[in-house]
Amino acid sequence: MMIKHALFIMAMMTTWLVDAQSNIMLISLPDRDTIDHRYPVFTWHYTQAPEGRDNIRYNYVLTQLNPNQGALAGVTVNQPLLRINGIAGFQLVYPFDAPELQFGKRYGWQLEKTVNNVIVEKSEAWEFMLYREVLIPAKYAVLNTDYSSTTYEVSGDGFFFKFPSRYKISGNPRSSITNEIGEAMPVQFGHDQKLGAGDEPEKTGRDFYYLRTDTYPVGTYTLIVTDPKGNSYNTRFRID
Repeated sequence: MMIKHALFIMAMMTTWLVDAQSNIMLISLPDRDTIDHRYPVFTWHYTQAPEGRDNIRYNYVLTQLNPNQGALAGVTVNQPLLRINGIAGFQLVYPFDAPELQFGKRYGWQLEKTVNNVIVEKSEAWEFMLYREVLIPAKYAVLNTDYSSTTYEVSGDGFFFKFPSRYKISGNPRSSITNEIGEAMPVQFGHDQKLGAGDEPEKTGRDFYYLRTDTYPVGTYTLIVTDPKGNSYNTRFRID
């Protein structure tokens, strides 16, 4: 009985904070959005003029929703799946080390505005769902913005790679490959022949791509990929 009473009080306090004409405007992901990638970007805005203080921060709260449960009820009474406090700006990329979003599950999220670590305002709560399963390759190379001495060892006819760009890419990314003496090599994207039909990783904002290397001689190569904004990512790979 005491637990139910405490949850009721918590819900009433949350409703008051939200209903008091919140100036936190959620932008993305849109409410009830369906996504096909595990690392979405959340954005919001504060509609009032800046208060001129640098002690304003935002907390991001995410929870998994129960069947027939609304987003506001979920973020109010459910155990948070993810809480990130002290965000200084108006954007959050879902972290790679956060709990993995599950296919077919609904999630509710909300922003809290804090001043001196005290919650003073909450946004409305929105929800989204990962609507189809995303296959993650068992092994892949991650491209970096800085050059590194780390070398990816290729086995088979090619390898998967990804790079952490926030910008959507249509088709294959702009890429170049050079060998150990700086000569340009042909770039050929393809499919892993060991995967079955329908098993290719989904193309998302953090895409996996398959680079064919079966025509390259033994040696070490450098792959450079450029996103739509001109940011470059690279990795070295070795063929034995």
